[in-house]
Amino acid sequence: MRKLLLAMALAAALPAHALTIDVITAPDTNATAATKLTDAVLAANSGINVVSSTFVGDIATSSTNPNSGQSGTYTGFNLVSNSGGPTLSLPNGIVLTSGSANIPFTNTNSSWEGHFPTSAGTAADPEVEALLAAASAPSSVTNDVNSLVIEFTVAAGITSVSANFVFGSDEFPDQGVTDFFMFIVDGVNYAKFPDGSLVSFVVGQNAANFLNNGNGSPGQYPLEFDGVSLALGVVGILDPNKTTHTLKIVTGDTADTIYDSGVFIGGLTSGTATGGGGICGGVGQPACPGGDDDGEVPEPGILALLGLAGLGLGLSRRRRI
Repeated sequence: MRKLLLAMALAAALPAHALTIDVITAPDTNATAATKLTDAVLAANSGINVVSSTFVGDIATSSTNPNSGQSGTYTGFNLVSNSGGPTLSLPNGIVLTSGSANIPFTNTNSSWEGHFPTSAGTAADPEVEALLAAASAPSSVTNDVNSLVIEFTVAAGITSVSANFVFGSDEFPDQGVTDFFMFIVDGVNYAKFPDGSLVSFVVGQNAANFLNNGNGSPGQYPLEFDGVSLALGVVGILDPNKTTHTLKIVTGDTADTIYDSGVFIGGLTSGTATGGGGICGGVGQPACPGGDDDGEVPEPGILALLGLAGLGLGLSRRRRI
């Protein structure tokens, strides 16, 4: 757990880089997209030995029509609040969405639909629908599913995998339909907020898990989504009875096909956490449940680095492919 917090702190304290989103675009195929996204989400020296990977999602038809692509890679994720909120910083990685990965760096639309007037056309996901139903989600009907599945092996003694993420949604603050992000390790979804709710916005229930970023008006962060989570860590525990493991990183709509949501996620690495796994890190968030040192408080040096995160960090327009 200390390694995950240290990685988040160091990422936050690094000099600013321009946020860049490169949308997955033809002539990429689902196979080449899977490889590109897998390479981008892995941390250096991750200890994760990839056996295969599979991608589900719409690919942009051309560089002149980037809105038709659901996924992309990103670099330089440092979002600075203009109203004293926490700086949101992530290691480089990937973005998966329920609509378009060509996400504007301003909030001017209260019902952002990047694919509008054509929604993403991916099929439903039975595994995700079962997990939604088990969690008593408002709806377990999935649409616009965007996923990366990685089959992998690890060395002896490795018990977990972890990554850093920010989830954003235009369902916030007033829509009654749930968009979701799941981090499914060996069949178990570990992406749940500390209050036990899925990483999704559920109107009237879990708004406290989101930072208000305006509602179709300039918010505190230069990003289209009306609500965004803190920059968080998520830890998934490996099934000790398996030699080849499965991670599914997935987002999508339930019930409808409108109002985009998306997850930025990076720094995927292996570790030795045990116990319950789950979400950890971030200002005001608890330590991950269970594990070797999951309950430890970050050392003062790490907290100092986190405090530096808001100084001198900036954002510029992205390149588009």
